[in-house]
Amino acid sequence: MHTKEQLISDLKALGIQPGDTILMHSSYKSLGGIEDGAKGFFEAFLSLLGEEGTLVLPALTYANVNREQTHFDVRTTPTCVGYLTEYFRTQVEDVIRSLHPTHSCCVWGRHAKFLTENHYRDRTPVGTNSPFALLPKVGGKLLFVGCSYDRNTTMHGVEEWVEPEYVMDRTLPVVYEITDENGNTFKRTHLKYHFHRDEVDYEQKYSRMVDIIPRDKIVHGKLLDADCVLMDSAAVWETGVETMKRDPYFFVNVHNLK
Repeated sequence: MHTKEQLISDLKALGIQPGDTILMHSSYKSLGGIEDGAKGFFEAFLSLLGEEGTLVLPALTYANVNREQTHFDVRTTPTCVGYLTEYFRTQVEDVIRSLHPTHSCCVWGRHAKFLTENHYRDRTPVGTNSPFALLPKVGGKLLFVGCSYDRNTTMHGVEEWVEPEYVMDRTLPVVYEITDENGNTFKRTHLKYHFHRDEVDYEQKYSRMVDIIPRDKIVHGKLLDADCVLMDSAAVWETGVETMKRDPYFFVNVHNLK
């Protein structure tokens, strides 16, 4: 069982410091156990970030809010991306969840309002008002804790920006019923991704970013037992856009299913 002090030490070794804004993708099991469990994890992490810091966790719901089940309640709809995210959503004080049916984020800290307040305006999964897209504006960093670097949701935003032909399904929009924090319900039409088609499958390979991002914008390390990577979010966007303009298919493997 690892201590909270060890977690703080490992976070500092990665280069995370008070006042940072961090968007984290995570596997809780990869940590190998920490005193007080998820409660201890967030107590340690938030104490390091301090009152000037911000922590963002994707609270995605694409598995339980979709074409068949169209209702999203920002207060109660559970996430589908792991234990730490659901604990953060339900148990950590002062967390704000952005209003988006499939790609919401939960945010704690100084920039929580800025990162979440306009997400409801987006009609695509990772649009320009999403926390993923706004992160570079506050000097944010992407942290991957014991999980595949293919889980880089920010890369969806890069794809939406470049607009390769494979990414969006513009023929079958979905009408979602969205309930906000005050209990008001309204309908919004959204576009969905279209990676899996009848004849072609586009396998996401966002882990390729690790090999092409400038070396001074990425740090490899450990958090307790978990292998981790910390990347500068602005560099991810810049590198991703530049690369996809040269090769729109760089971050996917194309599989013909005929």
